Order: sequence, then C-alpha cells, then structure tokens
Amino acid sequence: MTTLMQDVRYALRQLRKTPGFTVTVLLTLGLGIGANAAIFTLVNSVLLRNLPVADPQMLVRVGDENDCCVNSGTSDSGSYSLFATDIYEELKKSTSEFEELAAMQAGSDTAR
Repeated sequence: MTTLMQDVRYALRQLRKTPGFTVTVLLTLGLGIGANAAIFTLVNSVLLRNLPVADPQMLVRVGDENDCCVNSGTSDSGSYSLFATDIYEELKKSTSEFEELAAMQAGSDTAR
C-alpha cells in the first residue's frame, strides 16, 4: 500500500511540473468520458430498452404491401408508404378490433 501512495505522490509531482501536459490529459479524459456517456445514452435508449407497449408480441403491422422503404431504401413504385394517411385516419376512427392504432413514418422518429 505504501508503494501505491508513493507512486500517486510521484505522479502528482510530475503533473504539477508540466501544466501543459496536465491540461491536455484532463481535456482528453473529459472528452473521452463525455463521448462515452453520450454514446451509452443513445445505445441505451434505442437498443436496450423495451418497446413502450404492454405486450410487444401483440403488435401487428397493417399494410397492403409486403415490404417497404424501411428495409430496402425505396420501393420500386416510388411510394414511400404502406398506405395513405387518410386510410390511417379512417382505420383509427372506425376499427374497433384494435385496442390502439399508431403510425410511423420511415426515417422519422415521430409517431402519430
């Protein structure tokens, strides 16, 4: 334990002798810790948390096409949606089979 304390005192003396190096070390550590915290926050919120629904296995995708721009960029027809917004509004109003209905636009993080 005494050698550890001696090493720490020696390191602090060396850092005190070279203030430029000390500032560089502190800035590097600060930026590294900040970047790590930001990346973890992003990964935690996007990948590690569950969907905000009670039973994710009960989710159903509704649409008239099998694939969409989410997997392949754009569809061959140039359409960017599985169905129009008007159809979504009508389904939300008149379909009692679904407990709730939500829509998502590809490339956007907003839900309707």
